[in-house]
Amino acid sequence: MKKMRIVLVVLFVCLCSEFLRGQDANGTAYFLPNLPQRVRFNPAYQPEYKVWVGLPALSGISVNYMNSAFGIDDLLVKEGKDSLYVDMDRMYKSLRKQNMIHFGNDISLLTVGVKINSWYATLDVTEKNDFLFRANKDLFSFLKRGNEPYLGKTMDIGDLGLQLNAYEEFAFGLSKKVNDKWTVGGRAKFLLGIANASLVNSKISIESAKDASSMKIRSKQDIRVSAPLTFEYEKDGEYINWDSFDVDTDDFSVSMVLNTKNPGFALDLGAEYQFNDKLKFYASVLDLGFIRWGAENYRFTQNATFDWQGGDLSNSIGKDSKSIDDVFDDLIDSLKDNFRLKEKQGAYMNMLRTQVYLGATYQLSKMVNVAGVAELTLLDKTFYPSLTASADVRLLRNVSAAVSYSVMPGNYVNVGAALTAKLGPVQLYAATDNVLAANYTSTQSLNGRFGINLLFGHRDKKKKEKEEEEPVMETVVVPVKKAPEVKKDTVVKDTIVKDTVVKDTATPVVKAEPVVISPVKEEMMVEEESPWYVIVGSFKNRQQAEHLKNKMIQLGFKDTQILYHGRELFRVSCGVFATHDEAWDKVFEIRRLYPKYKDVWAMKGI
Repeated sequence: MKKMRIVLVVLFVCLCSEFLRGQDANGTAYFLPNLPQRVRFNPAYQPEYKVWVGLPALSGISVNYMNSAFGIDDLLVKEGKDSLYVDMDRMYKSLRKQNMIHFGNDISLLTVGVKINSWYATLDVTEKNDFLFRANKDLFSFLKRGNEPYLGKTMDIGDLGLQLNAYEEFAFGLSKKVNDKWTVGGRAKFLLGIANASLVNSKISIESAKDASSMKIRSKQDIRVSAPLTFEYEKDGEYINWDSFDVDTDDFSVSMVLNTKNPGFALDLGAEYQFNDKLKFYASVLDLGFIRWGAENYRFTQNATFDWQGGDLSNSIGKDSKSIDDVFDDLIDSLKDNFRLKEKQGAYMNMLRTQVYLGATYQLSKMVNVAGVAELTLLDKTFYPSLTASADVRLLRNVSAAVSYSVMPGNYVNVGAALTAKLGPVQLYAATDNVLAANYTSTQSLNGRFGINLLFGHRDKKKKEKEEEEPVMETVVVPVKKAPEVKKDTVVKDTIVKDTVVKDTATPVVKAEPVVISPVKEEMMVEEESPWYVIVGSFKNRQQAEHLKNKMIQLGFKDTQILYHGRELFRVSCGVFATHDEAWDKVFEIRRLYPKYKDVWAMKGI
């Protein structure tokens, strides 16, 4: 029995090692500035660039590994310089009552995003793989101690959990800027299943005799599989031959990857709410959906009892007697004979791994935000929480960085980092929730997300170009506090037109002659430090400027005025500030609160 326990432990450790990879780094990347992939965490998010193209298989690669129980150094201990040994006691002490290992990875195959007015549309094709194994501590107690602590008792090992999904996702998303406060969005996902394995029901118990003379093992299992398996039946035609089990890898072809017999559907929903100038709230729900497995599907059931009387080693010393290996092989054969599986086919359905996010950001300055997000992940009917606090900084318009700290079940030290950098249309990004995972021997969570995007048409580029193209005024323009009312055909000279109202607007407006500004008199000269004007619109038509001015006053901008620039150009200013920073802070505030006036900019008077 001791040898059997060692084999089971080795198999379990191999299973852990096989799926030792990394996570999506969603906590750190959820608020990362200028990262288009944020639409996958919250479909309400609208990227800063009007066109977003993801390079096939390079725009989004993410991996996710989490072990709620132990790290490698809890199992393997270094002795001396070169030797390692398995420390079962140390590993056992690190276990929790419920232990879970999860692995997932995504590869983006195609991504396109386009901004149309207040809408943002995305198309995304992704390949996803998801694996979960769950077991309680009693199973490991039996593997470590045997049945000695349970003599005369029944040991309930409990449920085993297993979920494996591999599928293709075709997602179409829409985000809408509803008003100055709300932005909402959603993604409809059409799924094509590749392979699945699920433990729908699992019960194992062990009853030991008081004198340790026997053990009665009961096992009840219900396993669903959708994959190209090959196997044979026993002679009775009712049970499956264990030794014949195999996976036909040749059948994992293009026809199976695009298998319409395994259809599914899911929804992502999200919202953003601008509470005030500094504070913003976020919420999203991802992967509300299912896959119906209808191709290459099997249901394996087991309901068996095995009475083990132990192995007879009394004659194992003689030349012709059974060896210890022979006795162990006999035990394995007995287990195979008793714990046989029945099989029948039939379509079935399983749910996806749903995630819920709730978060908020607070703007400390024009360049720095602090944020927090809570994540709940549904794994095998149980929600696993994690909390992330982060700070992000906009180093330049095309360079952003973030740092974070996360806690999750059984793992309370996770320091994350992220970076985006754009050169021309090419953007590189990388993010992780745990940079400390570089020391992989002690970590319980490894995660990462990285990729390359092509971005075109920044939403502020047009305004910036217009600002750069404006000629420098050769004359000093100083607004007069109150200009007299003028009649229709009056030509105003030697002053700045401001607050001038043309009466009788029902009749056609007669265009005024070009206004000529004479040199400013000495008493009208501005001080050496010229003010900064926040410009919300520029017009060649005076009435259009008047109309915008009235709208801005209604919105609460009481200092709105019309500035006259040479060449018959009327500019509407909604604020005057002494410094560059004050003016541009107001510009960014108006852009956030009034998306309709996203082209607002600032200019310095001369």
